[in-house]
Amino acid sequence: MSAWVGPAIVAAVISGMISLLGLYLGGWISIRHDRRHRKEKVRDFQIALRAEIRSELHNLLSIDFDRHLSEIEARYAATAGYSVFPSYPARHVVFEALKNEIQILPEPVIDVVILYSRQRYAIEKFVEDMRDDRFAKLGTDRQLEMYRDYIEMQKYLVEAARLSAKALDRSLGEHSYFNNPALDLSAP
Repeated sequence: MSAWVGPAIVAAVISGMISLLGLYLGGWISIRHDRRHRKEKVRDFQIALRAEIRSELHNLLSIDFDRHLSEIEARYAATAGYSVFPSYPARHVVFEALKNEIQILPEPVIDVVILYSRQRYAIEKFVEDMRDDRFAKLGTDRQLEMYRDYIEMQKYLVEAARLSAKALDRSLGEHSYFNNPALDLSAP
């Protein structure tokens, strides 16, 4: 019996070591896979957010806010009882879908994206107020004052969108295919 106890113990020790090595390697491979998957998820998330922000920025840059405000002021002056009725901003489909995972973004990106998102949300709420029946009952001066505030909020949204797009570009470590002087996204 003692002749096979030595080899059996050696075999058990070797088997145990191989099992431990297998567990270690399996864990290491799993961790690497999870890290790679997380990096891909963060990158995909940033790319989708950047596309949505750029889309809105493109739309905002097509508006001459000062000329638009002048036209609205002229309508108020020309038409008694006129009340502006702004449209709602387009839905933020990507941001809505991913808002519960905003924490996965890199830290430098979270700040500017949240600023952008909060400004956009404030504009949505302001539009709701201006579409309410009570707004139409306000005096012309008060309506125009509120509409001027709305225009200033839109101008700030343009800047917040630019900052967000730049931060996302830096985080992604690439130059945008859409860099052009109009968007001013080329500067670091």
